[in-house]
Parts: sequence; structure tokens; C-alpha cells
Amino acid sequence: MNLQEIIDIEFLQKVQDTFAKATGFAAVTVDFRGNPITDYSNFSPFCRLVRQEPQLVDSCLKCDAFGGLEAARKEKPHVYHCHTGLVDFAIPIIVKGQLVGSVLAGQVKLPEHDDSRLTSITNDRSSWEGHKEIERAYANIPAIPYEKINAAAEMMFYVINNMFEKDMMHFMQEELNAKNEQIINQLKVQADLKKALTEKQNESSHPLIDPHFLLTAMNTLSCLAIIEKAPQTQDTILTLAEMIRYMITNKDEFVPLKEELHYIEQYVRLQNLRFNGRLQVLTDIREEDRSTSIPSGTLYSIVNEAVQSGIEPKAGKGTILITGYQAGNDFLLEVSSEGMNVSNEQPTHVLEAAHDGQAYPLAGHSRLEGGTAVKVSIPMSGR
Repeated sequence: MNLQEIIDIEFLQKVQDTFAKATGFAAVTVDFRGNPITDYSNFSPFCRLVRQEPQLVDSCLKCDAFGGLEAARKEKPHVYHCHTGLVDFAIPIIVKGQLVGSVLAGQVKLPEHDDSRLTSITNDRSSWEGHKEIERAYANIPAIPYEKINAAAEMMFYVINNMFEKDMMHFMQEELNAKNEQIINQLKVQADLKKALTEKQNESSHPLIDPHFLLTAMNTLSCLAIIEKAPQTQDTILTLAEMIRYMITNKDEFVPLKEELHYIEQYVRLQNLRFNGRLQVLTDIREEDRSTSIPSGTLYSIVNEAVQSGIEPKAGKGTILITGYQAGNDFLLEVSSEGMNVSNEQPTHVLEAAHDGQAYPLAGHSRLEGGTAVKVSIPMSGR
């Protein structure tokens, strides 16, 4: 459990600073591993100097660790002597029965008549004889009665744990709301996909895929992503589901160019998970031309070929440019890439995509600046 996800660290810092100012204690909040999540408040010059000494700093860290462990074991504040003889205390932060961190505070002396009431957290005994600056800093450390130290520790224990309990409830509610929203979105995608699969199976005696299998598999993956708190995986599953719905719904159909371009954007997003973002697809098509009807899958077949033969074998970034414009009664689409090399001496490569029994030639030719441009000409009459 991450403390930064549960509580407002800036607000926690203010509470800690105010506590240190009111009591004269030094304080810092650490996670369950002992890593500070706040800045030190009122850190004493003596302890700062001691922690700069290589032969002393390890004992400081050992005292911090042992104090926090003892407080966690007792599930209440633990007051103790550190290796220098100063008084420290550890306040466990417990949320839903789980230790998530501690507040370490103190760096004060006890009056002489109180000194026998506490035990040392370790057997280490440190000496700084001859270190004049450390000796002067030690002499300036205030002496605070045990009752006041213990009362401050108890007060901070209740305040901090109450803060975390309330923030934890808010955090869990937000997390639950986010999961509910993810589930609702996933159910919507599944419903759209199931509808598309059912419609296509009604049109054919040979189903493309068993809808129950596909939906069950995607639902399982989506639930795993939610449980494992993997938002990128969840987003990828939703993207893939939308792509599958598009392919099934629009097979052998004409679609607006903008829908095909959106499909290409999703395709590129998934490919870039594999290519670490080195694939880039640019478009140069006027907004008014994006409503032009084209055979579904036209751009995908060309872009996919460009990726497989031009981008995938390369080590660096790759760019594919899609342009579209009207030419007389036709609409021309051109996909260019520096990767698909076609020699000028080679015959023009022609592919055909059949829609409604009509063939649309895809002609590839080499460019003077290098690479290949593949064009398809689509009649606009009746489209």
C-alpha cells in the first residue's frame, strides 16, 4: 500500500511541521520500508552533525529501524533512548490492520530524575569526545519531562491514524468508482461487439468467430487488468475490442474515410507498444474530404504492409504519411513510407481489394526522394 496514494503529503507535512513547532520535537514520516515521505521538521543540529559522521550514522539508522519495528509490534507509540542517549519515539501508522508507515520523532533529553524510566533501543553506545561542535550542539538540546513526551506521542498517534483512516476511506471510494466506470465501459464495448458478431453470423452460415469465446476471453483479461491495477493493459484491451468490432461490422462495406483513419490510429497505438513509440503516422487530408466513402480495410492493408516491410526491420523511428485528395471523378489515397523500396526498373506492383464485386487497384511506385508511395483510386460517383 502506497502512502502517497492514500493521503495528501503536503497536508501531512503541515501537520508534522506544526507538531514539531508546538512541542519542540524533531519529526519525519517514513513508509513501511523506512523511506522518508516528508521533509524533516525541526531536525536538531546535534543529530544532523552526528549523521554526518561515518562511524555514527549507521547506529542512527539502526535506532530508527528498531524503534519503528517495536512500535509496529506493539501497535502503539514506543518511546526509547537512541545510541546517543537522546529520547526518540516511533508512532506506527496502521490502516485496516496493516502497517503502512511510521512517524519518527524526538531528539530531546530527559531530566536527570526521569532518565532511568526508559531503555535503549540498541546496545550501541556512541562517543563524540573531542568533537567540539557536536559537544556544543548536545549541550543546547532541551530536556523535556517523560510525561510530556509520552502525551505528545499518544496525541500524534491518534491524530495521524485518524487522518489516514479517513483518507483511506476516501481513497477506497475513489478506487471503487474508477473500477465501476471501467466495468461499465467494458460492458458497453462487449455489448457492441456481441451485437456486431451476432449480426454478421446471421448473414453467414460460417461464423467468423464464436462470440461467446471472444467475449469471455476479453472479459477475463479486462477483469485481470482491473484487479492488478493495470490501466494501460485495460486501455489496450478496450482498444483491441473496438478494432475487432470495426473489422466485423464493416467487412466488405464502404465507410467514411475518418472512420478508417480512426482505425489506423488504434492500430498504431497497439503497434507502438511493441515498437516503443518509434512508429509515427501522419495525415494530410482536408477535413471536408474525410467524409468520403472508401472500402473498409483499404488503408489498413497498405499501412500494415509499410510497417512489416519498412518500419519493423529498422532500428530507428519510422514515419508513414497518408494523403488524400480529389482528382476529377476519383478520390486518390496515397500512403508513402521510406521503408518499402521499389526499384524504378521494376513493374508497378498492383494489389486488388474487392468490395461489392468491384476491384480497386493499389499501385505502388518508387519515389525520387526514396521509399515507396502506394496509391489507390476510388470512383466518387454515387459515394
